[in-house]
Amino acid sequence: MISLPSPIALQDLVGPASDRLARDLALLGGPGGQTAVPIVGDGSVAISGLSSSSEAAAGALCFAVRREFLEEARGLGAAAVIVGPALLEEAGPGWAGPALVVFSEPRLLFSVILGLQGEAFSPPWAAAEPFFKDRGSCDIGQGVVFGPFSYVGAGVSVGQGTRVGPRVFLDDGVSLGRDCVIHPGAVLRFGVRVGDRCQIHSNAVVGEDGFGYNQVPCPGQGRLVHYKNPHLGGVRIGDDVEIGALAAIDRGLVADTVIGRGTKIDNLVQIGHNCQVGQDCVVVAQVGAAGHSQVGDRAFLLGQSGLNHGARIGHDAVIAGQSGVLGEIPPGRDVWTGTPARPQREEYTSQILVKNDLPKWRKFLRLFMKGRSLDDIREALAEDREKPSG
Repeated sequence: MISLPSPIALQDLVGPASDRLARDLALLGGPGGQTAVPIVGDGSVAISGLSSSSEAAAGALCFAVRREFLEEARGLGAAAVIVGPALLEEAGPGWAGPALVVFSEPRLLFSVILGLQGEAFSPPWAAAEPFFKDRGSCDIGQGVVFGPFSYVGAGVSVGQGTRVGPRVFLDDGVSLGRDCVIHPGAVLRFGVRVGDRCQIHSNAVVGEDGFGYNQVPCPGQGRLVHYKNPHLGGVRIGDDVEIGALAAIDRGLVADTVIGRGTKIDNLVQIGHNCQVGQDCVVVAQVGAAGHSQVGDRAFLLGQSGLNHGARIGHDAVIAGQSGVLGEIPPGRDVWTGTPARPQREEYTSQILVKNDLPKWRKFLRLFMKGRSLDDIREALAEDREKPSG
């Protein structure tokens, strides 16, 4: 359980969280949803901590999406539980237990409360004057805060309310929108343009040189010379994008690499030069996208999936973990898996065939090639079926 600095009445946690969620969804262009958050039970009960249902204790607020989690929280003495309308109905009018906060998406409301209280655990960075290469050429908005030892190149623009952490490097001509957070140690090279309300986490590198070479054979010397392509394009990042720690997004050759509005990129992701990633995508840890890949809107690239040079992924497609996209994936909310990636049902059917059926067919063909009779073949295959597995 995460203990709060001081106990807070349940209603004083829920009200501000509801207001924050409504404001954030409006900024993000999301649909209008539930605004009032009813509380069944004592809204003034003191909340001293936030926890999962399995770690609940006296004074805890948690959430539950199934009846067993709700019962678990009650058994451990939780003070309040966030539940959906269906679970409230299942609990019944005679519910005897912790106060129930009713919201259509319990996990979402809990996340907002967690975020609001988490601000107390992550105090603002100490403000410091950065090193300016040419202060007069920069446009720094009102309320911008720089952490210690940050560097600001010539012609940099930083929007109102943006926070730049310690040891951040902003190269010449970098543009940051309003209300961004650039975490400690991030590097933004020349030609990077970032929209509003973006987060770039620690040690991410945006706009570094792309990886491209011309191969020049030199058979007389036994060499294959790799002659470098300098990349002078930029990186354009839309509003509300988040880029995880140690992610790397390369700048384009002459055109820009583009990350669409609302896309979320996890830690340790590599996006190659001139890639075009659409809006509202999710790109999970250790994904690698080779240069000139194109990803449609709302696509999901799950952990350790890879995109070949020039691969194309349609809107809404889901690429399963450790899958390889070598060509084109059509649009549609289908799951693609394997290498080369293909529809999940096809891939799983093929795996079952390879594991279970192909060894039998191989034995059948070997017996057949030896001229064995059908009776002998049937007997041999029957013996295989009777052998214990493992």
